[in-house]
Amino acid sequence: MKRVAHNGLLWLACLSLCACAGLPFFSDEPATAPNMPADYRAHLESLEGVHAFAVAGRIGVMTEKKGFSGSLRWHHNVEGDDISFYSPFGAKLGELSANSSGVTLVTSDQKSYSAQDAESLTQNVLGWRLPLSGLSDWALGRPAAGGVQVLAWYDGGMIARMQQDGWNIEYLSYRESGGLKLPGKIVLKSSKLDFKLVVESWQTDVETHGSAQ
Repeated sequence: MKRVAHNGLLWLACLSLCACAGLPFFSDEPATAPNMPADYRAHLESLEGVHAFAVAGRIGVMTEKKGFSGSLRWHHNVEGDDISFYSPFGAKLGELSANSSGVTLVTSDQKSYSAQDAESLTQNVLGWRLPLSGLSDWALGRPAAGGVQVLAWYDGGMIARMQQDGWNIEYLSYRESGGLKLPGKIVLKSSKLDFKLVVESWQTDVETHGSAQ
């Protein structure tokens, strides 16, 4: 009986989400196809001026062997990324810095690890693979450079789901920040990892819109 009630609540939550965001339209066309709807193209154009952002949010990671939950503070700009990871109780666990010279991860016990890419570094040190090369675009709700295998969008042009670089990416909610529609909850899945990001606050440096929170 409890399982039935629980499933009913999940179903109501899904209905509420669909009512707010609009039912997604699914397409197998690549993201560069000329027949993409006008509102999708307009949404991508609204994000073109975003060159830097700061995100505060909660994350959940599940691998084949273990899971992790906590929070992060992420600053991104054209020069690179700085991401701080925290435990559920707010203790700082580590800080990752990435730029054109490589990637460095400093843990809470002040041990420093370096590599050429964040994916291999986080896999070796943390035990799970952070897809940083595409994440700055995916976090904004747009495809990264390269081909997209599957693309679906909501009414209004925001992406609902896409497949790129071996990742299934789902956008479960959006929030408005400074006139932009930005993701509120993102789920990324690969063959070996589930990664969830729930955004608590956005701050963007936008060339055409100014600063937003």
